Amino acid sequence: MTDIHGDTARLRAVLEGIREQEVDQVVCLGDVFECRVGKREVAGYAYGGRPADVFEADPELARLLDGVRLVRGNQEERIRALVPRPDLPGWTRPLVDAPLEHRTDFALYCHGHPLPWRELEPGLWCPADADFPGRALVHGHHHRSALYRLWPQGTGPVRVERLPVRFGEPIPLAADGRYVVNVGSVTACAPDRGPSPAWAVVDEAAATVTHHHTPPPTEKK
Repeated sequence: MTDIHGDTARLRAVLEGIREQEVDQVVCLGDVFECRVGKREVAGYAYGGRPADVFEADPELARLLDGVRLVRGNQEERIRALVPRPDLPGWTRPLVDAPLEHRTDFALYCHGHPLPWRELEPGLWCPADADFPGRALVHGHHHRSALYRLWPQGTGPVRVERLPVRFGEPIPLAADGRYVVNVGSVTACAPDRGPSPAWAVVDEAAATVTHHHTPPPTEKK
């Protein structure tokens, strides 16, 4: 799961869905917080800002993410750049100090903001040219539920095949293939990027990925 942006209600909804799936490990791919200082404003913002001015620090986020493997996103990067670490509430530090990636033999898990993004068509971006080990690159940042297969083309750029996302249906990842998995976002996203809150289950043993979503908390009956 990824891109919570401080929305604890949607995070609870996702965690409820994940608990029903009995996964071995939950990985949060960053942007747990929502930084109040935009990326274009950072250069003019004095280092040493008060935490309350830079982001909304809700301790419930840390409680809900207890036991979850954390990866740092660009919101956490921005907070680190604006607030001296000693001024951060103690419970926030594991979140803002999380590593930039998590690797297994099967996949690289990261937020995605440092990746080389390619615009496949207007508004549709994919880190197709990223160098990653294993079979899959699993990322967030773009707030879209999507799956791509990468096809090498000699020395030229890889060809990108967009595969259909069928929520709740496992998609096999071929042993000789390389894939990019955008897991979708916990926070609300544009309608053309798929429903939210969303997440994905990567079954490394079975070599499948399954996208999931659940109704937003306000729409639950």
